[in-house]
Amino acid sequence: MSKFLPMLFLIGLFFVMWLVLYAHQRRERQKRALPLREDFLAAQGQPEAACHACGKGELKDEGLGSGRDVRRIVSCAACDTLLYRYERPAEVEAD
Repeated sequence: MSKFLPMLFLIGLFFVMWLVLYAHQRRERQKRALPLREDFLAAQGQPEAACHACGKGELKDEGLGSGRDVRRIVSCAACDTLLYRYERPAEVEAD
């Protein structure tokens, strides 16, 4: 049995890492499938965006690929529900 413990450990480690990668990829696919801001507001029927899961109005936005990405994802600050996406105008760099 002691000969198989290292192999079982490696199989378990591989499985855990696969689960982590799968969860990350699933979250990224969900972000890319979010509706645009205009479609989200039209579906809610309200002029200001609010979380449809908890009703709070405090939102946070983050870049889709990185913090400086112009493609932005908006989620609820309270419950972390993904809400919508939008594209921020590119910033003009000062020389």
